[in-house]
Amino acid sequence: MTDGAKRDGRGRTRTDARRARTFIRRPAGGVHPVFARGSPAGVTVLRMESGPAVFAGAAFTLFGVGLLLWTSIRVRMREPVAEGANPAVAAVLTSLFGVVSLAVGVWAFTRP
Repeated sequence: MTDGAKRDGRGRTRTDARRARTFIRRPAGGVHPVFARGSPAGVTVLRMESGPAVFAGAAFTLFGVGLLLWTSIRVRMREPVAEGANPAVAAVLTSLFGVVSLAVGVWAFTRP
């Protein structure tokens, strides 16, 4: 194994490491040039979301919708939203957290 080539910590030569970096590189616009060329003029090509972003978006969105639905039902039935708390403050804070969670979920869906 002494061929004179300098190797990094993983046992790859510098040329191999350079090839690995270029293999992983993504297009600047997020869309592969082949797919961007095939679309008609005036059509926006959407980028696909990554798996973790889709999971986080779904989790936050479902939690926010569930929290808002649960809070609205509890307020409409005049039942306490949080036991032992001021009903108005509890309803406002719970609604605020539901809206924030819903907004974070929608934002996560828009991430590339």
